[in-house]
Amino acid sequence: MFLTHCHTRPSTVWSSLGLAGCFAILLATGCRMTPNLGLVACPLPTTEQVAEIRRIAPLGTPRDETMKRLKDAGIIGNFGQNQSIFYCDIWERDGERWHINVALLFDDSGNLYATRPDVDGQTPERPRDEIGRAKVLDAPGDPFLQ
Repeated sequence: MFLTHCHTRPSTVWSSLGLAGCFAILLATGCRMTPNLGLVACPLPTTEQVAEIRRIAPLGTPRDETMKRLKDAGIIGNFGQNQSIFYCDIWERDGERWHINVALLFDDSGNLYATRPDVDGQTPERPRDEIGRAKVLDAPGDPFLQ
């Protein structure tokens, strides 16, 4: 009765209380809403990052075995849309979390066949036509060029 006399709809009061309750639960459980400050830039140059990852998972290693080895080494990342490219993002090593940027490319058989950048630190550019547009290549085995 009190709520109707104050010209406040009961559903509005309950939804406001629900929202406040959810916020209180988030605060009580310690939910972080800020970026992880423990992430630092990788102290290794790109060429060394690639070389280290290739030691962990040499070219020719099957996808599942590559993922197991990366996980055991503390490397975290995500697959692209069709699991032909794995983006290595974080390397938990020496008590730190390093930000890395290496992509692993898998062929149609699921074997690791290349890295981007490559072992020399280069990311090959796509060929371009005479007016500078990227050429569409007929390279079904190379998802990087598709």
